[in-house]
Amino acid sequence: MGGALLGLLALLLVLGAGALAAATLRIEGIAASLLAIYVTGFAEIVGLSWLLSASASVTRPALLSGVGAVFVAALATWALTGAARPPRLRPTLLREIAQSRHCVVLGAFVALALAYVLALVFATPPNGWDPLNYHLARVAFWLQSGRIGYIEPTYDERLNLNPPNAEIGSAFTFAVTHDEVFVGLVQFVAALACAVAVFALARRVGLALHEAAFGALLFLSLPIVLLQASLAKNDLVVASFLLAAAFFLLGQHRRDLPLAGVATALAVGTKTTALYGVAILVVLALVAPPLGARAARIIAIAAGAIVGAYWYIVNIVETGHFFGNQSAQQTVTATLQLRPDIVTAYGMAVDSLDLSGSRGKDILIYLIAALVVSTLLVVYGRPKRNAWRRALLGGALVASPLLLLLLSKHVGRPSLEHLYGKLGDPRGYLGVGSAAASPTIASDTASWFGPVGFLFVMGAAAVTAFVRGRAALRSVACVFALAPLAWFVLAALTLSYNPFLGRFFVCPVALSAALWGRSLRWPGRASASAATALAAVTICLSLIHYAEKPSGLRLLDGGSSSSVWTMPRWQVQSQHDPPLAPVLRSLDEQVPPHASIALALSENDFGYPAFGPHLERHVDVVPDGSNARDAKADWLYASSERASQIDSSCWNAEVQSPEGSIFKRRSNCA
Repeated sequence: MGGALLGLLALLLVLGAGALAAATLRIEGIAASLLAIYVTGFAEIVGLSWLLSASASVTRPALLSGVGAVFVAALATWALTGAARPPRLRPTLLREIAQSRHCVVLGAFVALALAYVLALVFATPPNGWDPLNYHLARVAFWLQSGRIGYIEPTYDERLNLNPPNAEIGSAFTFAVTHDEVFVGLVQFVAALACAVAVFALARRVGLALHEAAFGALLFLSLPIVLLQASLAKNDLVVASFLLAAAFFLLGQHRRDLPLAGVATALAVGTKTTALYGVAILVVLALVAPPLGARAARIIAIAAGAIVGAYWYIVNIVETGHFFGNQSAQQTVTATLQLRPDIVTAYGMAVDSLDLSGSRGKDILIYLIAALVVSTLLVVYGRPKRNAWRRALLGGALVASPLLLLLLSKHVGRPSLEHLYGKLGDPRGYLGVGSAAASPTIASDTASWFGPVGFLFVMGAAAVTAFVRGRAALRSVACVFALAPLAWFVLAALTLSYNPFLGRFFVCPVALSAALWGRSLRWPGRASASAATALAAVTICLSLIHYAEKPSGLRLLDGGSSSSVWTMPRWQVQSQHDPPLAPVLRSLDEQVPPHASIALALSENDFGYPAFGPHLERHVDVVPDGSNARDAKADWLYASSERASQIDSSCWNAEVQSPEGSIFKRRSNCA
């Protein structure tokens, strides 16, 4: 049976066990059930992987047997408890949502975008700096050894120090399918889970079905969300767990709290930024109705956080430090350091003016869309009075990216560089002159949330203060609206600046997005029409000009561009570092598929490509300082920093480049 079919079988078994668990817990509502299935399913994968690691048995047969056994146990429990049948989608739900023309139009664009992203997942090899450096590399080393744990020796401590839950999901996918293209599904599913949570949270605070759906669709249109859904990182995964935890914390039944605790545990075990989310969860637990359940909620969060912190215990055992060996991340944090924190705060404010994909003349597409929206609001808007005022408002909102671009390029970036110099060049990375520092780059690492995210986060925070409603629900809505600001403060006080911090904000922006559907209530719905147009244009520009996986298309900007659809694996994986292309090409075309290869790499180097697309090769790490004479391998991949250290009497250089070298063992070297 092919890897894809085995993967589908495993997925059905995990989803089936999750659905039976949701039914056993008597979870009500399709959105709540979907989140319960997601949380319990991922928890099953993490727990099973750790159980099998004890005997170095994280393999395809063991994992398939494990998920099969869990499904049988869930089925037996469901039958014995006499629980209701698993939840089903209510037939009228989609019809009620489709009554909103804005939902229909935006839903069409989002559906096409998700289909395109899914095509990227299935038809193009994984790439991106962090996945090739450590996200996928640690997965490959784990599967090679059959166990999850520290990798020693290592070439970059990020292979070890980061919480592993997202990569455990990738390892499960890779182990079952034996094909790298499927690992992107972990983040893709996480993006969908985030959207379901946005919808469900919106319903929790009283929004109508179509309003909740509109906010969820807008969330899926945001550049960093859409682009990260195509590759193996962890920002969407950690956000999905935090959002699920928030949803279950707001539940009215005690059975919701265990799920909140499990989701919290999964989040804390996925990424250190989850600790910001735990602070927001605590605030939600304190203000949400009924107030008498506050203690139980806090206990659920605390229990989840303690269980989820297991990897930090591993770090202490292995290194003596809670956060592990930070040698590879010394410039990343700046906790309560005045000058670096000022730069971080100002830099993040500048970077939030995000125009992902608006390269060159393509920014003018927003102006064209503004004219279209203004015309439609005049012709079809109801009521007719003040039609021109609504048209001007809608047109101005859709055209606002032109102003945001001017502010970013001619005010924000120059003033950030000036501030950095005035403060004495404190810890941080401005990326001056790099594409990452451009507000128009569409990147799964450097993008933020586009014009929709910027305008609606600001708008939700401003409007929520004046919206009337039940006092308890209004308190919850205020937490949602102010979550991005709270997260901003926490990040500014703990991180040094770099242009890649936007990806850490998926969770708070999603909480804000739970309120965005209120724009459908406003007279004339100019803001909703503008949001739909902004989202549609941003979706197109972000995917067309996706830096890591370029489409090859050009719009108003003209010119020519390479296309990810025609690139070989080595070329796709060298998009971030084109000079590395000859080395990666040699790995793919010159080194035999089942050869053994040693890695003499440095921090930030790409170790994953050496394993091959199906993890066929055996890979060892050459300790730092070694000349690789004793390496038990036929081939060797060395970074530019370490190539000169390699024993030339044992290794013959087959490919040499400024970014690294490929060596073959000499036959006369024992």
